Amino acid sequence: MLYILEKEGWFFLDEKGLSWAETMLSLLIIFMLFGTLLPTVQKMQQTLDDKQLRAAAFETLHEAAKTIKAYGAVRGERTVNGVVFSWDYGSDLCVRYKNYRSLEETICL
Repeated sequence: MLYILEKEGWFFLDEKGLSWAETMLSLLIIFMLFGTLLPTVQKMQQTLDDKQLRAAAFETLHEAAKTIKAYGAVRGERTVNGVVFSWDYGSDLCVRYKNYRSLEETICL
């Protein structure tokens, strides 16, 4: 085996590198890994968004209950991260908001 000693280390003169088939196989494996992980990450992101909106809706219920007790108001709004949470108090205390899919959701106590 022929070799030359350089400053950084050993270099072999007869190395050919990776073949086209090896490169394509490596790329295929990488794309398959990302292809299988991407839907999982997207689903986790959607679930996290739903949970954050529900948490903000329950915080709005809490703030609404304090406002009702303090001022006797029966309606109000609260905006969190660009999402409008509307609440009203009739027989139940309810909060309405639109999720990231633009579907209206309601939480009542």
